[in-house]
Amino acid sequence: MLVKDIMTTNVITITEDKTMLEAQELMKSKNIRRVPVVDDIKRVLGIITDGDVGRASPSEASTLSRYEANYLLSRFKVRDVMTKDVITVRGNSGLEDIAGQMYKHKINSLPVVDDKGCLIGIVTDSDLFRAMVEIFGLDKSCTRITIDCTDKVGVIAQLGKMFADRGINIISVNCLRSADDTHTEVTIAADLSAFGMDVIEDIREAGYNVTDISTVKVNK
Repeated sequence: MLVKDIMTTNVITITEDKTMLEAQELMKSKNIRRVPVVDDIKRVLGIITDGDVGRASPSEASTLSRYEANYLLSRFKVRDVMTKDVITVRGNSGLEDIAGQMYKHKINSLPVVDDKGCLIGIVTDSDLFRAMVEIFGLDKSCTRITIDCTDKVGVIAQLGKMFADRGINIISVNCLRSADDTHTEVTIAADLSAFGMDVIEDIREAGYNVTDISTVKVNK
């Protein structure tokens, strides 16, 4: 799964010459927390968030009236407050790339640009979480079998064959390596409702240590 598969393409944007009051009203009316700042050909110049608006606004302890506070916001331009050093991604980036960028830089959205730096979409932490739910099969009723096994060539192929031999379709496979790189925890999600649990005995008889079995029912 790539960024282009999960990003929002109908992106609400703003130009740098708009006032902070206009930015505030845009966020309120569209119920959004972040807005890319673009030029007339959609090149990304910066990004502005509701936090930026808050920092530009008078303190709640201020005695200013709402009219006076709005007047002050109207004196600031978006260009004066926006973050200019914007981290962007390409549409063909992998989900692991954007997850790493969001974690490293402690951000919750990334503008998606083409080869010319023009905006084609935006991807948020919510988009990433939704994609992870699909990847891990968390949106489907299934049985998850966790296996602790020695990290060696052919483990996934051997386990996969056991399911294939019994005609069981695997929904997802996820691997987590141990800190010392000697073991791998493999979690296989599959629908066993029509086939029983015999495949679990096959796994055990092959010498693998099954550490957890959990069945999840998803109501749709």
